[in-house]
Amino acid sequence: MQKPALPGFAVSAGMLWLLAGALYKLFEGSPNDLPQIVKDMSPLSAWETMRAAIIVELAVVGLVIAKPRIGWFFLAATFGVFLAILFPLVQAGESSCGCFGSNVTIKPEHMMAIDGGLMLLIFISRPWRMSPDAGLGWAGYLPLLAVAVAAPWMKLQEPTMPTPQKRPGTELTQNAPPTKDSEAGPFVADRDHDLSGTLDSKKPTDDGEVLLPKLPPGEPIPEPEPVPVEDILPEFWELRPDTWTGKDLYETDLASFIDQSEGAILPGSHVVLYRRTCSVCKEHLTQLWEEAQNDPTKWSGENQLVLIRVIENKDLTEENLCTVLPEPHQRVSLPALKRGYGLKTPMSFDVDMNNMIQNVQDLSVH
Repeated sequence: MQKPALPGFAVSAGMLWLLAGALYKLFEGSPNDLPQIVKDMSPLSAWETMRAAIIVELAVVGLVIAKPRIGWFFLAATFGVFLAILFPLVQAGESSCGCFGSNVTIKPEHMMAIDGGLMLLIFISRPWRMSPDAGLGWAGYLPLLAVAVAAPWMKLQEPTMPTPQKRPGTELTQNAPPTKDSEAGPFVADRDHDLSGTLDSKKPTDDGEVLLPKLPPGEPIPEPEPVPVEDILPEFWELRPDTWTGKDLYETDLASFIDQSEGAILPGSHVVLYRRTCSVCKEHLTQLWEEAQNDPTKWSGENQLVLIRVIENKDLTEENLCTVLPEPHQRVSLPALKRGYGLKTPMSFDVDMNNMIQNVQDLSVH
């Protein structure tokens, strides 16, 4: 015999699961996490689609709380839409559905099992037999609906691109402080440390060699003070490698984020973007290292190797997979954004002698 509490339990379980997803999108997610099928089908931009999705999900949650006898139908319908989105992801063999952002990996088939199971439980419980007086009522729904609409608009402000980096040799980069020798060339730090504000800039000799001033014997290289980037960088940004080909490097969106206090991306460079926690990056960087061991001249002369590390917000040393790296000419980094860049790694491209980007490749699909 069906227990009287079963409809309430089923609807509440589905509502809480939907609320968890909506809140994660609101506080941790980004438009980069939306499945591609959603971006393709939506008439709105990815940014507007994400905001609309959160509003709808919170509105359904509010309706379940206020009028569960009506709200269950919209809750079940929402799970039905989720299943329709997940099915092609399963067919395509995607490793993550993106439902809880890029930091939480859930396979589409697992998410289908959860959403489908909750929808089935709702129907089995027969929630249409619930009391018409259950819930807060329509008067209670109005403030919940107001919160559902206002929260995404207040929390999710459209990101603004930071000031692009300047081309080395023309002006100092935005991360390098002016020094008395700044006219000698761009500031370049060494040994994975930003020495800005501590050492004078490197000075080129007559034959073009760049020398680094020596520290007093026994004095360690000073660690840089953490820079609070929250006030100057957005929470997230969707880098668009598909727009880079044929563009001057310093006219791309990438130039707004690269930290050149460590080095500069110069003409004649082969550039690889990687994350330390990326297993595919580990394989590609190990391959580059092996190639350099077999052919020491591979990255010599005008053919320079530049490694750009995409720093993640939860990038712990013990989680570093990329322990074998080829010796690059320069190391550059992208500072951590709270919600990421929406960029697949590893990614590579070439910078020709005119500073134009060529041969952009998404190596994660190879």
